[in-house]
Amino acid sequence: MKKSLSNMMRSLHRDLGYFFIGVTLLYSITGFILSARGLGWFKVEYNFTTFISKDIQKDQFKKQLIVEAKNGKFDKIYTKETFKAVEKNIKNLEYKGEENYILHFNRSGKFDIKYNQITGESQIKYKDYPPYLKLFTNTHMTNNENVWFYLALVYSVVLAFFAISAMFIVKGKYGFKRRGVYLTSLGFLTVFIFIYFSFYN
Repeated sequence: MKKSLSNMMRSLHRDLGYFFIGVTLLYSITGFILSARGLGWFKVEYNFTTFISKDIQKDQFKKQLIVEAKNGKFDKIYTKETFKAVEKNIKNLEYKGEENYILHFNRSGKFDIKYNQITGESQIKYKDYPPYLKLFTNTHMTNNENVWFYLALVYSVVLAFFAISAMFIVKGKYGFKRRGVYLTSLGFLTVFIFIYFSFYN
C-alpha cells in the first residue's frame, strides 16, 4: 500500500528531527549567546600588551591603529572578525584623556587601550568569550572558508523542510488548512512587525 504524502512527510520530518537534535541544540544555544553579546553575558575580561609605533598623536591615533591592525598587531584579539569589522571597532573608540604621555581610549567598556607615546607600549583590556565557548559561537558565525559552512548550509535546507513539511503532517481540524493557516499567518505577521520596527529603529 502506497504511503500518503502526509505519512511520508511525517516519517521524514520525524527522522530528520532525531538526526538533527544535536545540531538544533547547538545552534539554539549559540544563537541565544550571540543575541545577548551586546549585554556582555558569558564574556570574560582579557589583558593583552603589544607594541606599536611611537609618538602617535591623539588626533591621529585611531587612523594609525587601523594601520597597525592591518599589519597584524591585533590578530590575537580579532581572530574571526573581518578587517572591516575591526576598522569599525577602532573608529568607535572614544578618547578618555591623557596622563604622563599615556593616551587612554575606550569603546563602550568592551575595549580599553592605554597607549604610551614614548615607548609605543599598548595595554589593552577587552571582553570576549572564553575559548571553549568561542569554539561553539564561531559555528554560528561561519563563512565559506570554514568547515562548519557545509553543515550550516545543509541545516538551513533542513529547517526549510521542517517548516514546509509541517503543513502536511497533520490533518483534520488541527491541520494546516484550518488551524494551521491562522497560526502561520500570525507567525508571518510577527516577523513583519519585527522587521518594521528594526527598519525604523
